[in-house]
Amino acid sequence: ESLNCDGDKLHLLKSWKKGMTGFPLVDAGMRQLVAEGWMPQKVRLASSTFLVEVLGVSWREGMKHFAEFLVDYDEAINSNMWMNAGCVGFD
Repeated sequence: ESLNCDGDKLHLLKSWKKGMTGFPLVDAGMRQLVAEGWMPQKVRLASSTFLVEVLGVSWREGMKHFAEFLVDYDEAINSNMWMNAGCVGFD
């Protein structure tokens, strides 16, 4: 799950963070996150699932990114959402 030795995953993570994946819903949500510090809950779910399931990037990377930009950041809620996206949560 580490990005240290996988250049492809690092590129995918950067594209996801910039809203440049080519998937309009994910891209719009990621751009909104950076511009406004917020995105609707369903778009958060879509974006987190996309990062983990489609791009194969660790949920921890997404958790860190959301923590940096969310104006409504709550450590417990953010961590739980990302653990669920990574299929390691309590859900």
